[in-house]
Amino acid sequence: MNDIDALWLRRLDLNNMVALHTLLSTRSVSESARRLCLGQPAVSHLLKQLREQLQDPLLCRHGQGMMPTPFAEALLPELEAWLGAGERLFRQRQTELDKVERTVRLALPDPLEAALLPGLLKACREQAPGLSVDVAALSSAQALAALESAQIDYAVGYFPYPTPRLERQTLLRNGFACLYHRDQLQLPPEVGAGEVAAWPHVYTSYTGEAVSLIDHYLQRHGLQRRILVRTASLLAIPPILAAVPALAVLPAAVCAIIGRHHAGIASARIDEPSLQLDVELLWHPRVNQDLVHQFVRAALTGQCADGRLGAASGTLA
Repeated sequence: MNDIDALWLRRLDLNNMVALHTLLSTRSVSESARRLCLGQPAVSHLLKQLREQLQDPLLCRHGQGMMPTPFAEALLPELEAWLGAGERLFRQRQTELDKVERTVRLALPDPLEAALLPGLLKACREQAPGLSVDVAALSSAQALAALESAQIDYAVGYFPYPTPRLERQTLLRNGFACLYHRDQLQLPPEVGAGEVAAWPHVYTSYTGEAVSLIDHYLQRHGLQRRILVRTASLLAIPPILAAVPALAVLPAAVCAIIGRHHAGIASARIDEPSLQLDVELLWHPRVNQDLVHQFVRAALTGQCADGRLGAASGTLA
């Protein structure tokens, strides 16, 4: 940028450069006026301005037409290349997904990786094979900060607080269920607050807060749960439940995912319709119009809309 005379360039009008290219290409004021949808007097005035600014006649009368000066002849190919580069620069919004070479960065909790990544990657393979996905494990607060600073493109999870500077869309409305092992416990398909509080709990938090939605739910019924162990890893929950009679209260979809991959693990829905946790997709509005990001959002939301995550309305926990 140091060798560009910004003050001199500010005096150039892009419209005048387009007019100059047309004049040098057609060598005719009348034909240029037709192509530019202007009157001939206006084009004649533009030519006069350009001659003064560039300090060259540019086009001279020659018989019934006009001939370019040597300066104009040398200028035309360079001007054409410059305008072409400018058009490509400002029209470079990708229109062919199969030509994209890019990485999309997501913040996803572990169980939602298992739920959403396979479908997203399948869509990428079919429609945008050059698109790769980079997943980070971040807390809700970290994910929001990373979105604001453009370190990630999307965050998926539970975000109970307003985010006025970010776009958000609900992917799933999540009920809760109790995860347990059949060799340790026998529970009915649905349980109430009494059954939830009757057994010790393997605790993990999706909200990053000490008091969870489940604790509030039990408190409304005059109950309190006993925490057997607190773990940051969902992977630890199935072997713990296989070893001891305990519960893990989780969003129903997470229970369904864990149950599909661990023999003996079952779940019982909590019969409280108001006990809901929304899984949301958050992003910065700067990517709203980008075709690649529109594709990613459609791929993520489509999986939830068509029920591919498995009984989203009632078995997510």
